[in-house]
Amino acid sequence: MSEFTQLETRLDRPGLIPRQLQPENLESPLNTLFSWQTPTDLFYLRNHLPYPTIDMDTWNLQIDGEVAGSKSYSYDDLYNMPHVSKFVTIECSGNKRGLLEPPALGEQWNIGAIGNAKWTGVPLSYLLDQFEISALAREVVFKGCDYGSRPDMPGQFHFERSLPLDSNLLDECIIALWMNDEPLPYKHGYPARLIVPGWYGMAHVKWLNKLTFTQDKFRGPFQAIDYVYIDNEDDFSKAVPVTEIKVNSIITWPAKGEVIKPGVHTIRGIAWAGKARITEVEISLDNGISWSNARLTSPEHSSYTWTFWEYTWTVSFPGHYFLTVRAKDSFGDVQPKQARWNAKGYANNSHHRVEVTVPGIPAPSLQ
Repeated sequence: MSEFTQLETRLDRPGLIPRQLQPENLESPLNTLFSWQTPTDLFYLRNHLPYPTIDMDTWNLQIDGEVAGSKSYSYDDLYNMPHVSKFVTIECSGNKRGLLEPPALGEQWNIGAIGNAKWTGVPLSYLLDQFEISALAREVVFKGCDYGSRPDMPGQFHFERSLPLDSNLLDECIIALWMNDEPLPYKHGYPARLIVPGWYGMAHVKWLNKLTFTQDKFRGPFQAIDYVYIDNEDDFSKAVPVTEIKVNSIITWPAKGEVIKPGVHTIRGIAWAGKARITEVEISLDNGISWSNARLTSPEHSSYTWTFWEYTWTVSFPGHYFLTVRAKDSFGDVQPKQARWNAKGYANNSHHRVEVTVPGIPAPSLQ
C-alpha cells in the first residue's frame, strides 16, 4: 500500500453511520475507506441487545453439557493457550437489506455492514480436544453475556447460537482475544468472541462465556425465529437457516448519485464469497447489457476474506450511467442479477448498481 493510500485511510474519515441507536447498530463508511484491513474504529457494529456489563474478576468461559466433566477457563487460561491468527471478513446477513425491492423489515443496512479484520485467539479445536465429547452430542451452543427482551415474546434472553459438531467447520473457528493485533475491543465482544470463518455475522457470538454440548437441536429465538429464510412473515413451515456467506460484490466509488466530469476515472469496489475465493469481477457501464473484467487488487485473494477490485473507465460523453457489478467465486457460483426475496431481508447478493451523472458542456453565453 502506498504512503498516500495509507494517509487517505487516516485523514478526514467519516465515522460509523448510525442505523439504529438502541441497541447500537452502526455501518462502516465503505465509500471512503481504501484499506483492505478494516480499521477497528470503523468496523461495523451489530447488536441485538444492550451492551453487557463484564466483570473480569468473575468472568470465565464455561464448557458443559454432553462432555465428560464440565470446566471453566479464565481469561489468563485462554491467554496462555496456543494462538492462531486469521484474516476473516464478517458480513451481517442483513447487509444491503435497504436496497431490496420490495422492502423487507429490519435494520435498513446499505452496503457497509461488513468488514475485514485480523482475528487472533485460541483455535476452537484445541479447546475441544481437552474434552471427551459424548457420542450423543450433535451441536454446540455458544452463549454471550448480552441479554435483554425481545419485542415478539415475553422474557429475557441471552444471545445464543449453535453450530453442528462438524469437524470441518469447527476446526476453522477461533475464540478471538485480539482484533487487528490489539486486545479485542469491548464493543466487538471483549473478552472473547467466536469467529466462524465463512458464515454470516450472527454466528460470531460476542462476549462469549459458555459452550454447551447438546444432543437436541437448539431452538433459541436468535436461531429458530431470527436468521432463517422465510417467504412470508411469521410462516416458519419452510424455514431454512441462514449459514454461509454468498458470493457478493459492491461498488464503493463512485457512490450513488455522484456527479463526475468527463475523463479517466477508477471505479473501485469489493467482492467476497465466504469460504470460496473471488476469481472474477465484472463491471457493466450500461445497466448490465455488456460486461468487462475488472482487476483484482487485494494483497491476497484467499478464502474467508474480501477482495478489492478496480476498473479504469474513460468517460467521453455526458449522460446518466448505470454502473453494475457482479462477481464469481472459486466454487463456480455467480452473483445473481436479483437475489431471491425473503421476508427478513437476509443475504441480499443481487447485482449492485449505482447511477452516476456526467454533466453536459454548458452552452456558450450569447451575451
